[in-house]
Amino acid sequence: MTSTISCKACNFGQKYIEADCLLSDQELKRLREHKYSAVDNSWLDELCMKRWWEFVITLCPMWIAPNLITWIGLVINLITVLILSSFSYSATEPAPSWAYLQAALGLFFYQTLDAIDGKQARRTGSSSPLGELFDHGCDSMTQVFVTLNICYAMSLGTVPYGVLIVSVISVVMFYCAHWSTYCTGQLRFSKFDVTEAQMSVISVLLFTALFGNGVWETHIAFGYTLKYFVISSSFLVSLYQIWGYVHVIFSGGVGKNGSTIAGTSVIFPLFPLLMVVVPFIMIYNKTDSTVFDDHITLFSLCFGAVGAKATNRLVIAHMSKSELRLWDWIYVGPLALMLNQYYNYVFDEYILLWIATIYCYASLFIYCTVVCRQFCDFLNIYIFVLGPRNSKSQ
Repeated sequence: MTSTISCKACNFGQKYIEADCLLSDQELKRLREHKYSAVDNSWLDELCMKRWWEFVITLCPMWIAPNLITWIGLVINLITVLILSSFSYSATEPAPSWAYLQAALGLFFYQTLDAIDGKQARRTGSSSPLGELFDHGCDSMTQVFVTLNICYAMSLGTVPYGVLIVSVISVVMFYCAHWSTYCTGQLRFSKFDVTEAQMSVISVLLFTALFGNGVWETHIAFGYTLKYFVISSSFLVSLYQIWGYVHVIFSGGVGKNGSTIAGTSVIFPLFPLLMVVVPFIMIYNKTDSTVFDDHITLFSLCFGAVGAKATNRLVIAHMSKSELRLWDWIYVGPLALMLNQYYNYVFDEYILLWIATIYCYASLFIYCTVVCRQFCDFLNIYIFVLGPRNSKSQ
């Protein structure tokens, strides 16, 4: 009986991986042939950050793999955000000053390590498309962490839809950046881009650590507080940035008749984005309780996992010049929450939110692991160790 259940579970797992994770031979071949192309117009990079990164890279030992540097940065950022979230779980409670400070340092360390991984790859002669894929994958996962930092510092849980709006804008911006890359074949950084946005978040955290969480409730003008002024300004800048991406998407397609590099319609990537954003907005808006406000960290993490996987699929489609898959099994998580509401809460929303979040991160982890292992096997390399595999593994 036990062996039968185990066999069925293994078969189910194998079928899930085949349906959701495996890349075709053609996708792997085109991934191997991919060449990184980017235009960096970031003013802060040119002003000072590149000199800082050039200094830091000299401190890295030659034996450390670039992907390991990226992974360490992601783990540091995750740990520091979780520490801060333990004090401000619903994004309404103030945290100790040191909690904001360590979150700022965690994000700065992540930013630095994320910036030098490519330099380490060139130093060690280990540059490969896997490095770009792994880097973008980690960036997609850290989007939700960066967003939560802002929400905790400014107590955006006290603002109706505050955390949700900031989270949606963050995910949409990151997705649109890679959507435009899928159309043009080139990743473009504007004058105010990733580095500037991350430094802005770090500044918010440091400002909060120095003056306390209550400083954002200071009235500025017309009865509005500093918190509303900063968020409104950021919202307008974000909309301008998204509009820039949209313009590139509809005017910069390098494929036939202005299509994507895979020869597909430039509108195609809109559907996965809608599958990420719309269900969570509906779920949050329709609930009759305060469960999602009380557990906004968990809700945001669930949303972030779904957004990260959709973006990872888009990155792979760009790098392999392949058609983007519209369906993803991670959508089962938010769809379960929607169906539960539609059928008048058959299951407890809080318990189901936990189950959906665990499922979504399991789906994201399995997908990333399978793709990386499949690509490593194809290239005959390790992901966290320099050098090719031995001849027996070829």
